[in-house]
Amino acid sequence: MIDNIGTNAAPFIDRNHALKPNNDKDNEDVKGQKNFADTLNEVLGGVNQLQLDADLAAGQMLTGDIENIHQVMIKTEEARLSLQLTGQVVNKVLDAYQEISRMQI
Repeated sequence: MIDNIGTNAAPFIDRNHALKPNNDKDNEDVKGQKNFADTLNEVLGGVNQLQLDADLAAGQMLTGDIENIHQVMIKTEEARLSLQLTGQVVNKVLDAYQEISRMQI
């Protein structure tokens, strides 16, 4: 039997942080937290790095530096899936933005 489930549950959103006024520090981290732009840059940089790694692996396979085609296929598939996921997330964000812009206040 599983004991102590949910005894140390932390809230997903810090309501106290959401209620604090902005001190004109848009680009600075609050208590070590990243802002949205930094997180977005980090994620897109990761997707870009996967694409570059797949390109490099394909080039190395063509020159004969990598003989194991499985490594190349894994890197290529990883890059393809991450790019597809990024595209789907962008589409969902745009759909949400359009839905919010259609709301009447």
